[in-house]
Amino acid sequence: MPNKQSRELYLLERFLPALLENQPYTVLQPAPPLPDAIVEIDGRKIGIETTTLIANGEISRREGDQDKILNEAQKQFEKQCQMPLHVSVSFAESANWHKINRQQIASFVTDIVIRSISEVKELAQYKSYFSIRKDRLSHDYIRSIGISYSDKLTIPCWSPITSFMVPDAPVDTIQSIISRKSKNLQGYLSGCDEVWLLLLETGSPSSYYDGFDKLNEHTFTSSFSRTLIGRIPNGEVIELQTQSVTNSPESHS
Repeated sequence: MPNKQSRELYLLERFLPALLENQPYTVLQPAPPLPDAIVEIDGRKIGIETTTLIANGEISRREGDQDKILNEAQKQFEKQCQMPLHVSVSFAESANWHKINRQQIASFVTDIVIRSISEVKELAQYKSYFSIRKDRLSHDYIRSIGISYSDKLTIPCWSPITSFMVPDAPVDTIQSIISRKSKNLQGYLSGCDEVWLLLLETGSPSSYYDGFDKLNEHTFTSSFSRTLIGRIPNGEVIELQTQSVTNSPESHS
């Protein structure tokens, strides 16, 4: 099974017990134009289409750039030194991420890490544990770098630290996703009795929101029987109030 399908099924199954009120069920992953999953319960086939709730594509692209920078920095470091380090890098979000030289930034990070390690080689605990932090770095894209080592750990981890404002759940974007997915409803219904739409809030900076309680103040236009948001970080399921333009049986409120 392809990784994308495996991931979709894994995320969906986190929410199925709550959605189906712990009733026994079986789940299948059909091919298009059917929805991502079909759940059979009490003799009925319920299609569930899933999609990721990402409102800020700019942040998503920046996350990708930061991951690529650190992947490259780790490769450069490990060509010179085989230490399973935990390296955390705080990036400057205000920098111009439209014009970046990932290779150059990665080399800067690698150089800081190597020089920092050389500074602590004389410490008595060097071979068992050390922790280093480099702040106020004179670099347009890097604020600080944290480096730690423990002989108890064997897997390296180089990860970005990003600061971001948490916006309220984006009503307009949610409606746009619902409307886009609703266009495929007839194809989804060709193999099941009804279809639900599940939007997934993944918890990454580009898909992390607050104010979900305020969504109760809105009625969304949707042709799905149920339109839901699955909050992966806390396992919460939110059902949106909806109405159908055609007032078809697929409407739910």
